Amino acid sequence: MCSSLLVLGLAITASAFSNFGPDTLPACQDVEIPVNVSVARYILNATVENDWDVAALALNLTRRPPGVPLPVAGLTSTLVESSYRIGATLCGKGNATLVLTHGIIESKKYWNPDFPGGEKYNFITAAIATGYSVLSYDRIGVGSSSKVSSSTDAQFQVQGAVLNELVAYARKEMDAQKVVLFGHSYGSYISALSASQTAVDAVILTGFSGSFANFAPFVAGAGFRIANLQNPKRWGHLDSGYLTTSDLFATAYAYFTEPYFNHSVAEWSHYVGSEPFAIGELPSVLKTQINYSAIEAPVLVLQGQYDVSACGGDCVGLLRDTAALFKSSQTVKTVDNLPAGHNLNLHFAAPRAFEIVFEFLRDQHL
Repeated sequence: MCSSLLVLGLAITASAFSNFGPDTLPACQDVEIPVNVSVARYILNATVENDWDVAALALNLTRRPPGVPLPVAGLTSTLVESSYRIGATLCGKGNATLVLTHGIIESKKYWNPDFPGGEKYNFITAAIATGYSVLSYDRIGVGSSSKVSSSTDAQFQVQGAVLNELVAYARKEMDAQKVVLFGHSYGSYISALSASQTAVDAVILTGFSGSFANFAPFVAGAGFRIANLQNPKRWGHLDSGYLTTSDLFATAYAYFTEPYFNHSVAEWSHYVGSEPFAIGELPSVLKTQINYSAIEAPVLVLQGQYDVSACGGDCVGLLRDTAALFKSSQTVKTVDNLPAGHNLNLHFAAPRAFEIVFEFLRDQHL
């Protein structure tokens, strides 16, 4: 009886959280963007067929010293060409376009939370009201974008190449005079990689420190499980290499910090806003060296103070080393003390975070 009531309650919650979407935003349209990339691939030697395998992979990724040995056998000797279709939402008519890249266990809904009362957490609405255009997209393997192999396609350097193509799309198809990359978490690393390879006008990074020193508590606390076993109805079509958190409270540990958020928002994040990530993502990001010195655009690193994965739960003072990574950037600004955890946009501090973003962009004449 109790389990039936729980299932019914979650169904009602999901229904209540699904009343709003991109079509309610001003001047927005959903599109599919075809992209072609040619990138070498890491050869993974990790096999995930059940949750025992996931537990073993988590230990591999969190043991000391960090990432030794990574489950990577090598790199393909030639570039691999692939074509994908990227599900994106285009909004606004401003000259500067913000390209938004979400993190793992998330989708582009992170930027546009679709629940009643979610307006103050909605970055896209705030950006349009401030005069910007937005390109928000689902990473390959996630949401409305191409469903791909969890081991050979959904890798960090491939995601970076996709973002490079989206920057080109914004300039050509959206007539963007200026392009800003705004990433969150894993999406921040993708944004930094792209900015080191293609010219942009500014870079904004959240859920990011440039260091994986505090990566282990995040991986261990999230309690990763195979997504198609956790929720067959929602994710049964995915291969067994797609992972999600073990439950609501694992999501809360990894992404939220008491008392700076509303529990109902964390519930939306877990039951509605979340999307699995692929096993190829984490080993490939740990294996890739980002050339931060190649980034010349102004950089803003904006942090919730209590971010577990970026800072081990206390970011104050840690971002000095982060700023030092961007040796060629014209301007580097860091904020390390907003009262929030990892998912900054979904805490009470979100409106202030958005203000800081727009103040930074204005200072760069964007």
